[in-house]
Amino acid sequence: MVVEAGGTPLYRRIQSDLRERVAGGELAPGTQVETELELMARYDVSRATVRQALSGLVSEGLLEIRRGRGTFVHRAALEHHLGGFYTFSREIERHGMRPGTRVRSIGVIPAADDVAEGLGLAPDTPVVALSRDRLADDQAIVSETSYLPAARFKGLEEVDFSAASLYETLTTTFGVRPVRARETFVPVLLDDDEAAILGGDAGDPVLSVERTTYDADGLIIEFCQSILRADRYRYSVELRDV
Repeated sequence: MVVEAGGTPLYRRIQSDLRERVAGGELAPGTQVETELELMARYDVSRATVRQALSGLVSEGLLEIRRGRGTFVHRAALEHHLGGFYTFSREIERHGMRPGTRVRSIGVIPAADDVAEGLGLAPDTPVVALSRDRLADDQAIVSETSYLPAARFKGLEEVDFSAASLYETLTTTFGVRPVRARETFVPVLLDDDEAAILGGDAGDPVLSVERTTYDADGLIIEFCQSILRADRYRYSVELRDV
């Protein structure tokens, strides 16, 4: 272990300085930290010392490594309190961030067995499949696919959902207002495809969420399957003695 003359390990000096830069606002949440070579030059230390310092701060949760991009100051997880109907965009705005959507695909397909069951339809019934990445300040934190009955929402696949809201479109264009939803949460591990979308590593813990959305008549209008980054998005619920 390399130490200074005063006996403090050099990697701890780097960690202390980086903590102060984060606390002082020089390195804001989401900001990229210097590369290993830049940190080596800044502190006049070896690559091994820099890596030891960064590894410790990643373990603390202060920094995060984004595959293929570098090391960044960790953003606090966005917390959603369960109990009322919500939309992703409104939740992101509530946290003072800019919501965004990246559409991966949209089209009419025959419903697979799990999708048909989720919508209460027969297998192979045509459904609109809308696959999107949901963004917070341009960073993907949710990957989701929504399925809706194609017979009820004819032409829905022609809408540009990179700019339009799905629920607002259902309300204004089709006269169908989503009023309630049921969600199921399961912890899973990130696979290679989702890791490429969400910026994590295969094997990272994530939340798998299935949402069934209903209209005012109690009819199912959407079945949605989502993968959420567990380090960026979390749910909480308040329990009361009734």
